Amino acid sequence: MRFIVVSLFILLSAGCAITKQPAEPLALPLKPTLKSETYQLEYKTGHASPKVKSVQLPAHKVTRGQTVRITTDKASVTDTLLKQITQALNDKGLEVTDSKNSDYTLAIHQLDLAFTDDTKYALTQPENPYPLFAKVAQQYPTQQCATILAQVSMRITHRASGDVVWFAKSSIDSASFHREPLLFSFAQEQKITNELEVATFVHQQNTEQARIARAGKEVTVPPFKTITKLSSLTKLQGPCTRTEVSALTPMMQYYLSSILIDKIKVQ
Repeated sequence: MRFIVVSLFILLSAGCAITKQPAEPLALPLKPTLKSETYQLEYKTGHASPKVKSVQLPAHKVTRGQTVRITTDKASVTDTLLKQITQALNDKGLEVTDSKNSDYTLAIHQLDLAFTDDTKYALTQPENPYPLFAKVAQQYPTQQCATILAQVSMRITHRASGDVVWFAKSSIDSASFHREPLLFSFAQEQKITNELEVATFVHQQNTEQARIARAGKEVTVPPFKTITKLSSLTKLQGPCTRTEVSALTPMMQYYLSSILIDKIKVQ
């Protein structure tokens, strides 16, 4: 009996000695520090001065203190623009009235807004070009932006005689009005291309069966691989889309109206 017990002990000890101990779990390698640098691009276009034509006839002198009634039958005028035109006439020394017995009538004949051909903005080279500039300049040499042409025309008539005393017209396009350069930014970024592959490899090597299979063997986790990519452009400044350009129109109409009223010769 004692012999049997000793024999069992020896067999069990031998079995334990033969069984492999599983290898240690693999750890995910540390991710590399990814670099990212941001750059700016500036685009400019040529600008034109507003086109203005103003003719004042000498039949009737316009003098300070005389009254003017504004009519808007031929154009859609917002309350804000009407107030601005009223203030501009007051600043010239004329009194705006609703009375039909006014000395003069100022008729707003035209307040036109229309999209025209897009404006092309060209990339400007910085004083100290960064290494990527040449590559980006080839990829994004120009920008196309929506453009609105605004036109305003007015006429002043002497009420008593019906004589035309003054008539004027002005126009400007949206690019020449706001005069801002377009600013864009882009980034040069490093990205990991095989993150999923590395995580999958580590997961597969950490199963119980895989740990036993690689016991005593050296297994190397594949390193992370990176590539450098350029991001798409992001606009920082300057109206360009139709919505952005359309938001300029109230200011464009006020600007043109102010130019015209400033041309009225008041004695």
